[in-house]
Amino acid sequence: MQGTCHATPTVVVLTALSLEFQAVHEQLTDVRVVEHPHGTLFDVGRVPGLPWRVAVVEIGEGNSGAAAHTERAVAFFRPAAVFFVGVAGSLRSEVALGDVVVAGKVYLHHGGKEGDDGFRARPRAWEMRHDVEQRVRRALRGRTGVHFKPLVAGDVVLNSRTSPLADLIARTYSDAVAVDMESAGMAQAAHLSGVPVIPVRGISDFADGRKEITDAKGAQPAAARNAAAVAVRILRELPLPRSRPEPPAPRQAPAVVVVSPSAGRSDDTAGWRGGAVVTVDGEACLLHDDPDAPPTETVSPDHSVVRRQALARLLPGPGHVARFVWLRQVEASYHGPGAEAALRALSDEHDLLRELGGGPGVVHYGRRGGTATLALAWPVSRRSGKPCETLAELVRDDTEPLGAWRSHRVIRGLAASCRILGKLHDRGLAHRALEPAALVLGDDGSLFLRDLGLATTPPVPGEAPGPYQAPEQRRGHRGRAGEHGAATDVHRLGALVHRLLTGSPPAPGMPSALPRLAGSPLPGVETVDAALAPDPRDRPDLSALVVALRAVSDGLAAPAREER
Repeated sequence: MQGTCHATPTVVVLTALSLEFQAVHEQLTDVRVVEHPHGTLFDVGRVPGLPWRVAVVEIGEGNSGAAAHTERAVAFFRPAAVFFVGVAGSLRSEVALGDVVVAGKVYLHHGGKEGDDGFRARPRAWEMRHDVEQRVRRALRGRTGVHFKPLVAGDVVLNSRTSPLADLIARTYSDAVAVDMESAGMAQAAHLSGVPVIPVRGISDFADGRKEITDAKGAQPAAARNAAAVAVRILRELPLPRSRPEPPAPRQAPAVVVVSPSAGRSDDTAGWRGGAVVTVDGEACLLHDDPDAPPTETVSPDHSVVRRQALARLLPGPGHVARFVWLRQVEASYHGPGAEAALRALSDEHDLLRELGGGPGVVHYGRRGGTATLALAWPVSRRSGKPCETLAELVRDDTEPLGAWRSHRVIRGLAASCRILGKLHDRGLAHRALEPAALVLGDDGSLFLRDLGLATTPPVPGEAPGPYQAPEQRRGHRGRAGEHGAATDVHRLGALVHRLLTGSPPAPGMPSALPRLAGSPLPGVETVDAALAPDPRDRPDLSALVVALRAVSDGLAAPAREER
């Protein structure tokens, strides 16, 4: 599917030095590490009281590195703006130590031509986008010690007022009040991407030969903290507009249109039904009437939100080939806190999937007006060419164990699928809706999460009902605060294994059947049994459960061979 991704509003903050990184980091809460596919590590958090995500990274010194990392960050996060927060040298006596320079214009001082008649400068400059400039000026108005002035950047540390470079800057860039080594590279890369840039620099020296003295007195950490505070003020006082605004929703083109109803069914609503062809953000999709993943459409109690989901085949068309996808959609019938939260949850799930890696692949995310749609890749069987079945297909009979051979493979796959759950738990989140239909079974026995379940939504009483529901989910808000987390996933995994080995999920309030398994006790079963403890505090953590799942799978290997 084609379409522009729209996610939680984000700004990227580049820093060159560890002390600059730390100064920004101290302004953030709820920080988690996000790894770029090529290895760059961003710390992503939020400024208290603001809707922004802030992704901060330490990149080292130099314009070339700043340009490369800016381009990488822009492609990965699609931010509304890129900041560079750090220290700089003052070129003017009125710009004192500890002052902050916010650059409305950035010069590159190395451009020019050297001939027999000397060096002739060929200045290059990047100015702040006008609408951003107006907002920054307003945010800084009346602030003492903050200068909205040009700065000049190059790949040389300037520590002299009498060197040829100092003379060049004074003659050619006479309005620049500070000098650094990264802002030009950042500005050029962001300019090519159409993203506004905001260099914010604290003054830590006077570029006059005494840099070592001021550094020894602690001028750099103080200047970095001042710059970070000013950058946060720009965000706090006047949030920046998105550089890539969402297109307005067409008045006569809803995001979902039923093109043809399924055969033999009435079409008295615009709901999703198996066998219907729907257009989602301009792309045609055939909805599958899968018994384990049927198309569903639910309405919230206050009728403000319609949620839809379905296994679908993305039909061939210009720019793409036929493929299977898991469609999830949220439509706000009218604006309100519940509707905005539901739309934001789908956007946050898209963000998480991009950041975590190793989970369901994002085929498309788009938002048109009050409707957001997320399409995730669904694995295809190499043997049949059809979409892979879910684990629910194997446990359709609710009275029989799965058997040694299949249990051996599925439990091994279940352990491997816990990698993505571990990443969620590291961020203080949990799937909370694990069940057979939520796990897609590959040809080789591997298991794939079809989505992130309830990870981006707050817990509600009675959520994810059914035989795999954890006790704290049944208790709802009557349970202790913080219960609905990693321990909930651990319980639901234990309940899945209970179903595979005994023929039925654990019965609420009844003893587990795992200790009574016929034959020699399997290694790891005691830990799986502990995962079903009513009190979340008595359950093993996910890593211990994964070790136990592998042990159970290994213990089934011998009887599995005999069964085969």
